Amino acid sequence: MMFRDKSISKLYAFALAAVFALTLAGCGGGGGSAQMPEPGPMPDPQMECEDAGGRYNADGTCTSAEELVMEMQAAQRSAISTAIMAASTAVGAVDNDSTDAEVSAADTAIANARSAITAAANLSAEEKAANTGTVDVLAAQLAGAKTARMAAMDEADMAERMAMMATAMKLHTGINAPGGTGEDTRTATYAADDIAVTIGTAAAVNLSEDEDTTVAANHGWEGMRFTASPDGGGTYEAVVYSDVGDPTEGAKFSDTHTLNADTGETGDVSTLTGHATSRVASPSFDQSAGTKTFELPDNAVRVMIAGSYQGVSGMYYCTPTGGGTDCSAAVASSGFTLAGGVWTFKPTNPDTRLMGMADANFASYGWWLHTAENGALTASAFTSNKGTAPTALAISALRGTATYMGGAAGKYALYSATGGTNDAGHFTARATLNATFGETHTITGTIDNFMGADGQSRNWSVALNKSTVSSTGDIAGDPETVGNTDPQMTVWAIDGTAADAAGQWSGALQDAGDDGVPSIGTGTFHSMYSTSGQMVGAFGARK
Repeated sequence: MMFRDKSISKLYAFALAAVFALTLAGCGGGGGSAQMPEPGPMPDPQMECEDAGGRYNADGTCTSAEELVMEMQAAQRSAISTAIMAASTAVGAVDNDSTDAEVSAADTAIANARSAITAAANLSAEEKAANTGTVDVLAAQLAGAKTARMAAMDEADMAERMAMMATAMKLHTGINAPGGTGEDTRTATYAADDIAVTIGTAAAVNLSEDEDTTVAANHGWEGMRFTASPDGGGTYEAVVYSDVGDPTEGAKFSDTHTLNADTGETGDVSTLTGHATSRVASPSFDQSAGTKTFELPDNAVRVMIAGSYQGVSGMYYCTPTGGGTDCSAAVASSGFTLAGGVWTFKPTNPDTRLMGMADANFASYGWWLHTAENGALTASAFTSNKGTAPTALAISALRGTATYMGGAAGKYALYSATGGTNDAGHFTARATLNATFGETHTITGTIDNFMGADGQSRNWSVALNKSTVSSTGDIAGDPETVGNTDPQMTVWAIDGTAADAAGQWSGALQDAGDDGVPSIGTGTFHSMYSTSGQMVGAFGARK
């Protein structure tokens, strides 16, 4: 190329030189070999996702920030819906018969629903307000149900208080001290297998054991309940506590039952009657009612049946009589009656000890209640000795002291027609007697630790004022007055405040031990708390 202007050609040459120099610099200069620039870092999908506010998932996908917000909104709506449904169910369950726990559960469900709405940070204010309105409706429904329930409870409480007031009034009138004569007679005895109650001059009513009701022991004395419903006579109820004592080891079977010297068998046991039939038992006597027959096997002269007699194992033998071939066992009131032949029993071991038998003679105490057909109540208490009465004590020369501990039970009524306490029912308590034997034998007592039939304790105590103990153990009489044989009074205290001495108590010490000291104390007491309280009870205690 030809340049007419020398300045242009110089400029061009300079530009070429600059380009050449820059090229050499980019290639490392100095004539070294040329190198390509290093590649930059590759993009990170997780980082890109999370930097954008999303969530990178395990499968390599990315949930965007917008999608995350939608997820949280769905979860919060579900939580609110579940909480409102739970609140609706809990509120709907509250009615007049609901328990305090059910009402509390509804209150909690309402609070949980409100908390779920408050925690929904991703929902709009309008949506949260709509849900709050739904909860407000449920809260108003619950408030109405609680108001109705309280009104119903107040009405029920009033009815219960009125019923208790009526019972307290009738029982307050009907509680009587034991004893008396003529129309004032109030007695009960537990001498056989039932309790005989006498009111006034009417004939005694026999109460039979209520085998379907269990009565807890009271300070070691066994409890039983008795009832009767004579035609036209209302209903009777009695509870008795007895000092039955522990069974003792019996004698050898052979010492109690005469055994045939040749066969080792008892005499005819098919003649057993009454309670003795309870001694008969065998797996073969398995019917629940009626009679079961046992045919005489071929080429045999006797029926042989394994069983037990009075708890001792052995073999029953029956020889049919009158040309018959069958022996039989019939269900009796207790055990079995054997018939159809002559039955004998051979013990496997004649020296086996008989099962221990509890004492058939023991002291008892209790209370009874008569509910007349017109609703009138009569109540009193008693002590008695089942079986043979104990031998009279002779304790004139006895000196020293003795303490007796046991239980008491009876009926009580606190009645007020002017808004005071109305409470009535039966009670159990602790009985403590302290006897002093000297020139004059004396005894005092305390009834405390009262527990009502409702299972609630009563802060009461009844002091049994000092009384004379006769040389035969009878408790009655004023030790300060020679010749006085009247029952001494009692003092009833409620919450530590004692009423004036009133009522009476009496009893007896009995069953002298090896040391000559009476081992048992029983008695009855009747106490009054001013004009509002009446109580009658009985006690039994061991030395």
